[in-house]
Amino acid sequence: MKKDDIELLREIQKNTEKRMYALDVMGNKVYDDSMALMLARESFKYGEIHDRAKAQLLAANQRPDPENKVDRLVVSAQIQGNTILNTSTSHLAELMIRGSNRGLSSLWKTMNHNMQAGEKSVELAKELMDFEENSINELKKYL
Repeated sequence: MKKDDIELLREIQKNTEKRMYALDVMGNKVYDDSMALMLARESFKYGEIHDRAKAQLLAANQRPDPENKVDRLVVSAQIQGNTILNTSTSHLAELMIRGSNRGLSSLWKTMNHNMQAGEKSVELAKELMDFEENSINELKKYL
C-alpha cells in the first residue's frame, strides 16, 4: 500500500470518527423525530465507512490512527457552545451542514495532496464525499 493510500484512509477514518462523535453529542439535542432518525442512519453509515477504511489499513499491516481525544473535546465544546442558547431544529441542521462542509474540504485537500492513492481508497473517499453531499441536501429540509 502506498503512502498516499495510507494518508487518505487515515483522513477518512479521522473524518468519520469526528462525524460519529458529533452526531452522538448532537443526538441529545434533537427533538424532531424525523431528523433524529435521519441522524441515526447517518451515524450508522459513517460507522460503516469508518470500518472499511480501518479494515483496508489493517489489511496492509498499517495501524489505524488512535482515537484523538483532543478532537473529541473540541467537537463537544463547539457543539455545546453553539447550542447553549439555541437548540432549534433549524439551528442544529445548520451546525451539521457546517460540519459536513468542513469534512468535505478536508477530504478534498487530502485527495489533492495524495494524488497517487489507489483506486480502492479513492473510491471509499468519493463514497464518503457523496454521502456528505447527500446528507447536506437532506439537512437543508430542516433549515
